[in-house]
Amino acid sequence: MRSFLLKIADREEGPYDEAQVAQMFANGHVDRNTPCKPADHGEWKTIDDYLPMLKYGTQLPPATKVSAVPPALPPPVPLSQSSQRISIVDFDIPFWSVLKIVFKLMAAALIVGLCLMPVAILIWLFVMMIWAALIGGAMSSFHH
Repeated sequence: MRSFLLKIADREEGPYDEAQVAQMFANGHVDRNTPCKPADHGEWKTIDDYLPMLKYGTQLPPATKVSAVPPALPPPVPLSQSSQRISIVDFDIPFWSVLKIVFKLMAAALIVGLCLMPVAILIWLFVMMIWAALIGGAMSSFHH
C-alpha cells in the first residue's frame, strides 16, 4: 500500500497510508486540494491527483466522531503573501445542475431576444426602405 506526505497548515505531516488519508478526507481534516506527495518520491500535487476516487465517496470509510474542541486556527497570512495565482483544474458539478444552468441561460436569451425583436424589425424595415429607394431611383432612369 502506498503512503503519502501531506502539507497541513504549511507543515509536512506523515507518512500516512491510503486508508489513513481516506479517513482524514472522510472526517473533513483534508480536502481534494490539500498538497500531497508519495512518501518515497514524487512531486507535490493535490490529494485529488494521487487519490481521485476519494471525491466520489465510494471508497470512503464512515466519518469518525469529531471532538467538541474546535481545531486551532492557522496563523493569519501577511498581506504580502496573500496574493497567489489561482488555477481552476476541475469542476465537480452534477449533471442536473448543469441542465438547470443551461435552461436558465436559454430562457434569459429568449426574453432578451423577444425584447429586441421590435428594434430589429424597425431597423430591417428602414434598411429595406433605403434599398427600395435606391432601386426605384435606378429604375426610373431606365424609364426616361
